[in-house]
Order: sequence, then structure tokens, then C-alpha cells
Amino acid sequence: MKKALIKTVSLFIVILVAASSFASCDSGLKGKYDSYDRAGERYDLDLTEYIAIPDYSAIEIPDITYTPSEEEIADRRMLKLAYFAPEKSVDEPCRKYDLVDADFSATLEGKRYTLFDSSMLSSMRSFMVGVGNFGVKEIDDAIIGMMPGEEKTIEFTLPEPFLQDVPSSGMSGEFTIKIDKVRRQEFAEYTDSFVEQYYGFSTTDEYDAEIAEQLVHDAALGYEGYEVETAWSYIYDNAVIYKYPGKELAQARDDIVASYLSLAEAKGMTMDEYAVSIGYADRNDFYDNYVEGYAREIVKNEMILYFIARCENLVLTDSEYEKELVAYCAEYEITDVDTCRLIVAESFGTEAKFREQVYLKKAQDRLGEKAVKIDTATYYENKHAGKYDLTPEQVAAATKPVPDDMTVTVILSVAAGAVLVFVVVMAVLVVRQKKKNKAK
Repeated sequence: MKKALIKTVSLFIVILVAASSFASCDSGLKGKYDSYDRAGERYDLDLTEYIAIPDYSAIEIPDITYTPSEEEIADRRMLKLAYFAPEKSVDEPCRKYDLVDADFSATLEGKRYTLFDSSMLSSMRSFMVGVGNFGVKEIDDAIIGMMPGEEKTIEFTLPEPFLQDVPSSGMSGEFTIKIDKVRRQEFAEYTDSFVEQYYGFSTTDEYDAEIAEQLVHDAALGYEGYEVETAWSYIYDNAVIYKYPGKELAQARDDIVASYLSLAEAKGMTMDEYAVSIGYADRNDFYDNYVEGYAREIVKNEMILYFIARCENLVLTDSEYEKELVAYCAEYEITDVDTCRLIVAESFGTEAKFREQVYLKKAQDRLGEKAVKIDTATYYENKHAGKYDLTPEQVAAATKPVPDDMTVTVILSVAAGAVLVFVVVMAVLVVRQKKKNKAK
């Protein structure tokens, strides 16, 4: 009797453990997502019905290190000497180390690239030729020899890595430039006595070492935060959109239109007039070909970030939020938290909108924290081989659903059946034992 009872109980435990294991099997990001209480947040809906994102637990990114070349040190040295060089305008082809005034713009993979746009970077409208201002050799080399008044379009490919914009490394585009003026400089001789007099260093070697340190520092500033940007590009490029939530998409559209209506009003224009002024046929053309796409980008961004925040069960503490408040107000030299609250409320419409942005930034930063750095050459080799280009099926697999209602019903039925079997077996054993006792 005891042996039979032990055997039956053991069988019952095995059945229950099996059912429990089945019920709690790994369910990917969706399982983590569902454990988060999203009540009260925007996008208070099941985002797994709208979007799938790839696993972000160990996104590979390049391990960037930078050592300046002798040519880069020499170019920076000439930039320094330019402070002491008299100049004159010339009507001749520009040479390396000439100064030029120019207007330029670029596209990258067919889209406007603001990093190479003089209308966005007024300080770059005047620059020294051939010293790596754009970080792209094809551009530097093609500008040399251009005449005042000449316009040229240059095809280029960003180097790998491109330290000013790491996620765009290796992309191709077109750079268009028109030279307005060429100015030639007369440089002083670079000697020990010169650097001692003007820079306070005993020798040119000492000053070159200082230049190298500055180059490393400046480059680090250029690619600061690339971990987050590179990981985010991977997630954004591979995310799969099933559909867009209507309410949130409508709100994004309304916000975009409202901002442009304000711009049009400030210029004394109707929306139709403003749309024509920026290259569209009328406001409907502007809405269809710009607003709609922009709104979808905004909603896609927000859905991904809310998805990550929920998977990570992120909470924005008051101290974290206040730190970001003060950081935002730093340009105004204001450190009082209450004053900062008023400033962000005015800038963002409500303080709640700013707080949401800080919260979503924390979600995006989490990607960088989880990223894994690998050798730069290996990273780009993998990238060219397509390792980081996922299929929609691969992305969906990372967001696989938890068991549906039918599966849960089966699990519960198995567990209930196990209990019933246990009860029946125990009843039979008890009856048999009683019969044995009577027979004795």
C-alpha cells in the first residue's frame, strides 16, 4: 500500500511539473512585455499586435578606437597656423590649405544629409580645403582645383567607421558644392621658436603630441554615444510593423500640422502658400507626401521605445528626472528645479511630454548598455555579409507569443485531469485496502 501510494504521488508530481514547465516556457520578449503594468501610459494597448522587434540583449557594435595619422596631425597643425596667416582673394583653382567660402548640401542613400549642409552649419560655410573637414577623402580631393563660381556634385562613400556618424558608416551619397570665393594664405614657418612664442611649447614635437591628444579628444566627442545610436539603428531597421494604432497616429499628424501652421503664420502665409514655398504643390500634397510619412516614423519610434521600456520594466525615478531637467536648462544657466519645470512646460507644451521623452530616452539608452563591442573589422565584415539584416520571420521569432487561450485551456485541462486521476487512484486504493482488512 505504501509503495503504491508513493508511486502514485510521484506520478502526480511529475504530471504537475510537466504542465507547469509547459505553462512557463520561454516566451521571448512578449513574456517580458506582458509582465509590465502599462496602465495610465500612452500606447496603453498590446504593442505585440502592432510591432515586432528583434532580440536586443546583445546587439553587436564596433569597438571604436582612434589613433591620428601623421597626415591628420599635419592638417591640424596648418589649421592652427592659419590664425597667424595673412590672406588674399585669388581667381585661381583652389589648392590644399586655401580658404574657401562655399554653399554645399548632400544626400545619403537618397535622403537629405544635414551633417553636410551649409544651411544647417553656417560656421562651416568658410573652411580650409583638404584638411578633413568632412571626414571623407573623396570630398576633400574633389574640392581641390575648383574655381570661384564653380559648382560640382561629388559621389562619395562614408568610411568605416565614420566617426562623426557611426551608424551611417559605409553608406553612399552625393555631395554638391558651389565655391563662391578662394582665399590664399601665407603661413609662418613652423619652428621650435614659433611654437614656444605662440603656444608655450619648447619644441614642435611637443606641440605635435598636444595636437594628437586634441585630435583623439575631438574624435571621441564626435562618436560619443555611438553605442546607443548603432544599437538603435539595428532595432529600427529590423523592426516589423504589423499596423499603426489609429489614435496615436492621428495625434502625431495633428502635432506635425500644428507646428507647420505656426511656422506659416509666423511668416504671414497660408498653409497652401507655405507648402508651395518649401517645394510642395499645395497643403494636401504636403500632408500626403511629408506629414503622413513623418507621423509614421514618430509612431514607429515611440512604439519601439515603449516596447523596450515594458520589457525592461523601466521606472523613471524622481532623481533621474530632475537630473535631466537641470541638464536641459543648462544652456540657460538655470539650476533651480522648479524653474526648469516651467521652462520645459513652455517648450514641450506640458511637463508630462518632457517627462515622457526622458523616460523613452532611458529605454533607448538601455540598448547601448546591453550592446556587445566586437572588433571593428569583424563588425563591418559581418555587416557586409548581411548578418545584421534580419528577415521579418526572425524578428517575429524574438517576439513570439505566450500560449494562446486554447493552449492555456489544454494546460489547465491536463492539470485538472492529473488531479482527477490522483483522486480516482487514491479512492481505488482505499477501497482495496478496506476489502483486505475485512478478509482478514
